[in-house]
Amino acid sequence: MKIPKILSVSPSFFKFSSQDVMVNPRNPFTVGQPVAPEAFVGRKNLIAIAFDQIYNRSNLAIWGGPGMGKTSFLNLLTSEQVWQSEDIDPSTAVIVYLNCLEIKPFMPAIFWRKIISLIREKTKDDTILQPIV
Repeated sequence: MKIPKILSVSPSFFKFSSQDVMVNPRNPFTVGQPVAPEAFVGRKNLIAIAFDQIYNRSNLAIWGGPGMGKTSFLNLLTSEQVWQSEDIDPSTAVIVYLNCLEIKPFMPAIFWRKIISLIREKTKDDTILQPIV
């Protein structure tokens, strides 16, 4: 049985010129490193949901496997520029970020002490809030 010739490729097919090679733009995603808020892309629906929860003083849980963008997303939510882009005045909130992996062993009392400490630090110049926290 004779097998028919289906495709013939000349060796020049595999040669590339400088015009054929696309310059790879800098990829903002680095494994194991969060993306800066200004480099964050996509997830507009999740951002809208998060700000809806924030605006309504509700709760929001962020979860996912390693490298899914949780830290990058949370960094984005603490960015004053992002709050302004959502037409929310960042001065109406005390925005703090705490990486719970830094609490070893994790205990609720330590978590709340760290949160209160971060809020105190963030409001140290606020004569109205400082006595409260």
